[in-house]
Amino acid sequence: MSISLLFQKGTIGSMTLDHRILMGAMHLGIEGDRNQLNQLKAFYIERVKGGAALIITGGVAVLPEGGGDHMFCLTEQDHRDQLKELAEAVHQSGGKIALQLQHQGRYAKSSETGLEPVAPSPIISRITKETPVELSVKGIEKVRDAFIEGAIFAKSAGFDAIEIMGSEGYLLNQFLSPVTNRRTDEYGGDLNKRMKFPLDIAAGIRDQAGGDYPVIYRISGDDYMEGSTTREETIEFARRLADLGVDALNVGVGWHESRIPTVAATVPAGAFAYVVSDIRRAVDVPVIGANRIHTPEVAENMLKQELMDFVAPARPWLADASFALKAQKGDREGLNLCISCNQVCLDHTLGNPLLPVGCLVNPRTGHEWEWKIKEKEKSRHRQERYIAVVGGGIAGLAAAKAAAEQGHHVALFEAREQLGGHFLLASQIPGKDKFLETIRFYKISLDRLNVTIKRSAKPAVEELKAFDKVIIATGVKPYIPKQIKGANLPHVATYSDVLSGKVALGKKIAIVGGGGIGCDLASLIAQANDIPADVKSFFGEYGVKIDFPHHKDVTIISRSKRIAKGVGPTTRWVLLSELRRLGVHILKGFECREISQDGVWVRNDEEERFLKADQVIICAGQTADKALYDHLKGQVPVEVIGGSLDARNLNAARAIRQAYDLFYGCQSEATTY
Repeated sequence: MSISLLFQKGTIGSMTLDHRILMGAMHLGIEGDRNQLNQLKAFYIERVKGGAALIITGGVAVLPEGGGDHMFCLTEQDHRDQLKELAEAVHQSGGKIALQLQHQGRYAKSSETGLEPVAPSPIISRITKETPVELSVKGIEKVRDAFIEGAIFAKSAGFDAIEIMGSEGYLLNQFLSPVTNRRTDEYGGDLNKRMKFPLDIAAGIRDQAGGDYPVIYRISGDDYMEGSTTREETIEFARRLADLGVDALNVGVGWHESRIPTVAATVPAGAFAYVVSDIRRAVDVPVIGANRIHTPEVAENMLKQELMDFVAPARPWLADASFALKAQKGDREGLNLCISCNQVCLDHTLGNPLLPVGCLVNPRTGHEWEWKIKEKEKSRHRQERYIAVVGGGIAGLAAAKAAAEQGHHVALFEAREQLGGHFLLASQIPGKDKFLETIRFYKISLDRLNVTIKRSAKPAVEELKAFDKVIIATGVKPYIPKQIKGANLPHVATYSDVLSGKVALGKKIAIVGGGGIGCDLASLIAQANDIPADVKSFFGEYGVKIDFPHHKDVTIISRSKRIAKGVGPTTRWVLLSELRRLGVHILKGFECREISQDGVWVRNDEEERFLKADQVIICAGQTADKALYDHLKGQVPVEVIGGSLDARNLNAARAIRQAYDLFYGCQSEATTY
């Protein structure tokens, strides 16, 4: 589509921006560590060069009790010094940067801060399992003054703007919401009292930082918490912020506790635009939208419909550091899109322990500084070589791309007609259709790098001996447990048989294995019982009620008592909720002992059961496909990556990283033989 509105100049207060694509705030899990400052600078500099009109930092704590692990805190002088260096580095690269001021309130963890969390009222947090201390009036004033002083620091340190974090269930949002604010003093009760604290902060910042310093407020458009701030209250709060002189409103949605997913791949693109639009119609300052705006075409459409004035995606900048630049050049094919898997970003920052942020589809993310050094070293000692990559799954595609980027002559062999391997199979799972975008990106990249691709090809050993090096990326095969009797019966299939379309589905289906693949497959099969949304909408317009009887009965048999345990924390609860909605039966703590013609025998320590089934699908893991390695061993230099190296818990992020490590000289998990 034509992209035009996105690249019109825009203003936020006194700040003029070259276009309308900002980079939203993200914690990287390395903030505050001076040893990681060069990496932090390198990360931001690449996004400046990639076209970000304005970068908003991850939240910076205004007080220690409102911070957390690997988070800048303004009470630390060294952190202030680092932030000043960071702003200077961004400016030297020609970019603009805003400092996000934050206090986590009841979301702060005493195990990380060493201090008791504080909040408007002592209401336990489902996230931390801690009950915060109720802030006194003096405590509230202390926090207010810390926000104001933080803005003054940001201006003196050279930051082009500040963003006040008042969304996602953090402290200022907690004061606004009756769910967490049960106070009876001047800071609690009706809306005027509940919004007094955040309004005092906004007014104080405007007064102390000056009328020309750009101030953005990150407002919660909808908390998605029962009994929380109403839409009418939110609109009134937005108007009051604008009246106080806030220059722009950045609209967030949902709390970490809300039961509506906001960042999962199952959320439709632009799903929360209506929330942003409601606020935009109520105020006369620019309004920024963020959630689920993952592609340039979606962003452009948001602006064309006048739903928002700017967009501030976050994770798409992890997937491609040149997100805006490629959109501006019209290089949609060359854009590496975020697939909203959360595996190496949000699952890292919200996990325990916290891990540095990376990106499944972009192994460079989080390693920009290290790679920059290695690239210089490699350029001095580069020798062209002829490299064969066997296997066109995600590991093989990544290896071929990395090798070609280093100037090698590369041939990729794939036994099937289609590239993508298990990544292609997984693209059929609900919410994982964006996996096709990653495969598309690699196809385009390999074509531009002049990689020779041979499909439906199984190279002979003699052919491969002509190469300087062979990389084995033949992947995995489904594992069939030997102890299961009857696994060879005709109505027994593997997950790959189903996803590749080799077998038709039965009506009463037993899935053996309650890991991520088994649960994903159950969700896919059970969704066939849903009435398609467009069909439901069509008949609804005419007042016709339709019923679609459930014709596929699905049961998951899980040996573990915790199903989908390998799925990340930000998406596991969404998957389990969907399985419940779809009526999937889940049998936990049972082992499949035998498969018969009409069902399966399962048992645990206490009992044995028989479950009727006309089809059994085995999702019991994988085994590495190393047959080719056995033939090549000792005849040609060969390396193994991906599932071929380690079939336990298929991990695309690990496979891609291994592929790149082979050619960028970083620490590698790949095994050389």
